Amino acid sequence: MSPEDRATFAELVGESFLPPDADAVTAAEMAEWLGLTPNRVHALGRDGVLPRTADKLYPLRASVRAYADHARQLAKGKATDAALAAEKLRLATANARKVELQNLRAEGQLVPATDVEREWADVLRTLRAAFLSLPSRAAAKLGHLTPHDLAALDAEVRDVLMELAEDG
Repeated sequence: MSPEDRATFAELVGESFLPPDADAVTAAEMAEWLGLTPNRVHALGRDGVLPRTADKLYPLRASVRAYADHARQLAKGKATDAALAAEKLRLATANARKVELQNLRAEGQLVPATDVEREWADVLRTLRAAFLSLPSRAAAKLGHLTPHDLAALDAEVRDVLMELAEDG
């Protein structure tokens, strides 16, 4: 179909009813169909996105289909780009947190949990030893306590320590 016949046909029945075997169109006509500039159509033809004939005409149906496929591929790429951007953001956040923790450690505001555990264990051992020595210290200072009183005091101290151990 020549460009003049195509124009006449389009005037009579509308462009959406062009026959499937419509001939190739120029870059300017293809640009109108795709909503692009003729230069962009030429570039897409050069890049192999749009099929074109040796005389640089574009088969209408095949070119529209090829451009739709190209647009779908670009959309998939953008979805992949969004996932990649989200992953990069997650990595940047993790790296920022890592640097923040390193800075806190260097400033002495953050200490390893094992060091804290060790210090608290030392404090609790010292406290336990002090409580267990309470009956003998009371016996030394309070000479009037009987062995029965000291045994009762020792039993109470041990009961308190056992209750504390069970709660922890």
